[in-house]
Amino acid sequence: MIIKLLGTVVSVVAGLVGAKLISAIWKGVTGEKPPTPTNPEVQQRATIGKVLSFAIVSGASAAVIQAVTKRWAQKLASQK
Repeated sequence: MIIKLLGTVVSVVAGLVGAKLISAIWKGVTGEKPPTPTNPEVQQRATIGKVLSFAIVSGASAAVIQAVTKRWAQKLASQK
């Protein structure tokens, strides 16, 4: 039970850190804030290509983070 809770907490924290990292990389590469719902004015001004590009990159990174943290949690659970 504690391993599941720890896995969930680590997954949430990793997701938040990953989102901040992707946003920082986007800003570093493009010089603009990322086109996200938290930046609605940027999202409205951005081209559809930029919005789709950011969605693909952030979605892919979220999927990788989720897979890695789940595997980590399963590995911890199997060691007990």
